[in-house]
Amino acid sequence: MNKEQKTYPKGYFIILGTLLGLPFGIAFSLAIGNFAFVGSGMAIGLPIGIALEEKYKKEGRIRPDQPGKSQMRQKVLLLILGITLALVVITISYLRFK
Repeated sequence: MNKEQKTYPKGYFIILGTLLGLPFGIAFSLAIGNFAFVGSGMAIGLPIGIALEEKYKKEGRIRPDQPGKSQMRQKVLLLILGITLALVVITISYLRFK
């Protein structure tokens, strides 16, 4: 492996795909006026992140897990999903009682 090639931690692209997909889902929901599609961005971003993760893994550019990093990554992902769920509930409540 070339030393100039950047390596990434395991799960980096999965989280990146999820995080980048969320705003697209929100924008799509706002554009069509139906907030049922907020999660569609995450549903699109996650497989893209998984595909990128596999590509970089085959190239040997994914670093193995360090102790404690996997647990932290899981907590961050759960936090992101929790915030997304809270935003969806708040939005639905707002639209329902408007």
